Amino acid sequence: MIRSMTGFGKGTSKGKAGDITAEIKTLNHKSLGISCTPFNDFFLLDEKVAKVLGKKIFRGKVFVKISRESAAGQKSVQKITVNEDKAAKYLAKIKKIQKKLGVKGEIRIQDIINFPGIVEVKVEKKKENLWPDINKALNKALIQLMEYRSKEGVRLAKDFNKRLITIKKNLVTVKKAEKQCVSEYRKKLTASIREMAIKPDIDKGKLETEVALFARNCDIAEEVTRLESNITAYKDTMKNKETYAGKKLDFIAQEMQREVNTIGAKSSDHRISKAVIEMKSEIEKIREQIKNIE
Repeated sequence: MIRSMTGFGKGTSKGKAGDITAEIKTLNHKSLGISCTPFNDFFLLDEKVAKVLGKKIFRGKVFVKISRESAAGQKSVQKITVNEDKAAKYLAKIKKIQKKLGVKGEIRIQDIINFPGIVEVKVEKKKENLWPDINKALNKALIQLMEYRSKEGVRLAKDFNKRLITIKKNLVTVKKAEKQCVSEYRKKLTASIREMAIKPDIDKGKLETEVALFARNCDIAEEVTRLESNITAYKDTMKNKETYAGKKLDFIAQEMQREVNTIGAKSSDHRISKAVIEMKSEIEKIREQIKNIE
């Protein structure tokens, strides 16, 4: 069944390094785009996250947030080091300059720390051990996200089916009105000829030719058949277990719109015109909703 592109999922994994929480939010987009925001202790997740999500998500803008709550007594994977030798050299040089220039003033520790290379923050190699917990939390969030997107897909499918039923009802009206149009035109033409002719006799050959020409000019049988076929194709596409159907559904809806426009252009009958307006309205609503289909 079809799936929505919008959704949200959240998952948590408990491990020795603490609780890892993954949150996934997805929005409409014509292609797949993944943006990952990890916590400060862990970087370069984009490629791994994209590999996991890419197996299930095929369209949409995806925002991933990963956070970590350290366990009690758990050391950070960030390692802070202070280069004491370099700090001592800076201090010695500052005192030497003070003495030489006769500059008085207290040298504060924060002044020393701000010099380049005094304090360094490094991420320890053990950060790789966090990936199994992150992966677990990510997959939990992904399951929740897919359930959300599937439920939205079911809701959208019901809405589409209601609109397709309305289109089919109006198409039945169009088919009936088309047959009546030719019959009504024959009667009207016959009456006109009788009124205008000097002799009451009517040239049946010319009458039939005129009626046939009218029928040919307003013939919408092909458009009706194609529109019926498009409706069937739309329903079948919604039921298919394809990876994503949004683009195909949009293409079919475009074809439906084209056929309805042609029907409207060929016919001047008020019943057909009214049915065409209602069908166009439903198709426009369908196309607007398709933007949310994966």
